Amino acid sequence: MLIIFSTGVAVFIIALFTILDQWSRLSTRSKLDELDAKLQKLKRYAQYQKRKALRDSIAMLKPKEREHLYSLWEDNAVVSRKTLFRLNELEDRLRRSERGAELRWAEARIREIRDAEMKLFPEAFTENGSGRRKRRK
Repeated sequence: MLIIFSTGVAVFIIALFTILDQWSRLSTRSKLDELDAKLQKLKRYAQYQKRKALRDSIAMLKPKEREHLYSLWEDNAVVSRKTLFRLNELEDRLRRSERGAELRWAEARIREIRDAEMKLFPEAFTENGSGRRKRRK
């Protein structure tokens, strides 16, 4: 009996240590993932700072080179604004065209229904021309 009890306690202790070890590895893995994410973020920030330093180094250029670079930036801004305007215009015209096509489709369906009603109920259209019967008093 004592051997079975001590074997059960040993199995329980081994299982407990195994679970604690897995738990420890899991927390270590999550901390490692967090540190890796921070490292990636720092690398991206370093690249951003490098690009910013290169962009800010324009003060080191000669005035003629600086003017040329500024004119390129200005041209890019103008092209960007014109492109945005044209894209907005295109979107609005497409929307208007779609709405016009829907309107023509709806009007054609209404005409077809009105023609069918005129054939089915000719007396309603002769009285007031609207396709609705007058109320009887």
